[in-house]
Amino acid sequence: MEKRKTLFWLNLALALTIIAVDIAYILLGQAYTYKTTASVLFVVLGIVNFVFAFFMGKERSKLFKYFMLTALIFACLGDIVLIEHFIIGAVLFAIGHVFFFIAYSTLYKIKFRDVLISLAIFGVALIVILVPDIFSFGSMLPVVIVYAFIISFMLGKSISNLFANKYLGKDILIMLGSLLFFLSDLMLLFNVFADISDIFDTMCLVLYYPAEILLAISITYCGRDDKEMSVFKMMYCRIFQQCFHIMIPLLPYRQPKILKNMDEVIDTLKTENVDNILLVTDKSIRGLGLTRELEDKINKAGIKLFVFEDILPNPTTKMVEEGLKVYNENQCKGAIAFGGGSVMDTAKVILARQAYPKKSITKMKGLLKVRKKLPPLFAVPTTAGTGSETTLAAVITDADTHDKYAINSFPLIPKYAVLDYKTTINLPKNITSTTGMDALTHAVEAYIGHSTTRLTRKMSEDAVKLIVENLKICYDSPNNEEARENMLKASYYAGVSFTISYVGYVHAIAHSLGGQYGTPHGFANAVILPHVLKKYGVRAEKKLAKLAKISGIALQEDDRKTASDKFIEYIEELNKYFNIPTTIKDLKEEDINALAKHAEKEGNPLYPVPKLLSKEELKEIYFVLLVKEN
Repeated sequence: MEKRKTLFWLNLALALTIIAVDIAYILLGQAYTYKTTASVLFVVLGIVNFVFAFFMGKERSKLFKYFMLTALIFACLGDIVLIEHFIIGAVLFAIGHVFFFIAYSTLYKIKFRDVLISLAIFGVALIVILVPDIFSFGSMLPVVIVYAFIISFMLGKSISNLFANKYLGKDILIMLGSLLFFLSDLMLLFNVFADISDIFDTMCLVLYYPAEILLAISITYCGRDDKEMSVFKMMYCRIFQQCFHIMIPLLPYRQPKILKNMDEVIDTLKTENVDNILLVTDKSIRGLGLTRELEDKINKAGIKLFVFEDILPNPTTKMVEEGLKVYNENQCKGAIAFGGGSVMDTAKVILARQAYPKKSITKMKGLLKVRKKLPPLFAVPTTAGTGSETTLAAVITDADTHDKYAINSFPLIPKYAVLDYKTTINLPKNITSTTGMDALTHAVEAYIGHSTTRLTRKMSEDAVKLIVENLKICYDSPNNEEARENMLKASYYAGVSFTISYVGYVHAIAHSLGGQYGTPHGFANAVILPHVLKKYGVRAEKKLAKLAKISGIALQEDDRKTASDKFIEYIEELNKYFNIPTTIKDLKEEDINALAKHAEKEGNPLYPVPKLLSKEELKEIYFVLLVKEN
């Protein structure tokens, strides 16, 4: 990040200096003083960008950078020699244009389209040169035509490259620079060979030096790794995210009302006049007897209870429809989701389908597709991690296509969250650890993104601190009531935080793996989290460092990078402590392209991540997650 800032200010300073010297030459003349200085400066600008391109790790298009710098040097020589020797100066410029053309061709191979566009431009140039009866070329006509041919191909190739780049915008600098160069030479043509106003001399200079500035800067910003996201797409994503950030105070976010035990659930059911209730859970939770207290109290209160327990990890559209059938057949007036994220997500979508009987689950996919008020939902988390008891999201897998997607709408936020630590006592160690890491992921991703608020920053900080202090205790001592209660609080805080401020690419990747292989969500998040944080690099350093210091992972006197590195190392150590691997065993290399496409589509533009990643960059993370064969 520091290198980018340094380069930006150097580019700005040199560009403004070149423009100032150019203006001085236009006003004062003195070609050898001002014109030469400006020409040397744009070569210096090119050298600066050439050096920084390698410092910033953009080594893929080395030939592009070498040929661009060579072209700038020939343009500088041509500009200086042109003062006294027009033909020699023109030849040097022509050589520079040839090197520009070669540089552009290192980005994208020469195709028939390049020739057609270049010949069309050359045809226009010939019409300008030959048709008007205003030029006196004399013996210079062949030289002018050859020069026009060369620069037409330079401009043509730069335009054609935009068609080769599906994202557009990545190579816009070289196209604009080439166009200004072409127009500058056209002005020079009028100035030297036509007996008309001197304004064309000024116009030539006004166009020429900005052209050279753009081409010099393009050494860094063009010809970069094809894996990076285009400038235009980055702008679109950031504008989209900023609009949502601005709208946060205007959106109907709400926090569920917290109930502390099952007695409060019964009292609230009576207050809500709910006499028929659907209990959504899974067979393992019910088989362990975790729902027995609640079921007994509901029955004693004279409330009719109906149970849907056919929930599996990564719930599908089929499960939702089966649960909806039970809900409708028994004329239920609300639901209790008793379990983890899968149970709660299923219950949310059951109620959404009940409110929209003619709307398929697929059509609810995305943002704000569910707008009607839903029947009351009581969320009873049996794990401290998913945060589903607080969120507006439900993640569902299409039973036919295996596509895993999120439904994000405000009515999906449960009306009540039942934070009873007794439901989490004696959880299996692997569930305790992976759901705890899930909560940590929620807090971290919400905190390091660009859509934080004062509330979500505080919630994330509190959640991380509680997780660092209590998760290992819960893992080692499953009956520790205080630690279990603190982890439920942490999960709730993290849930509120990411509901408002969103998550990031960890979730996008985890959802793709869950949809394809049924990978448990918390487990996937735990494995992926350190890899994605490393990928963000310096963009996440400041906030990770603050979390590290707040939670006691780093010392207050540690510098930003040291503290950030300690935080990531702590996550890796936690995973190792919990026997969570660094790779995903089910991941297949042949699936990576499709998985990355799914993750990129989910993440961009919605997730306000610290660093935007393209599909190709996301693929690199999947390859890190791939189990290496011996």
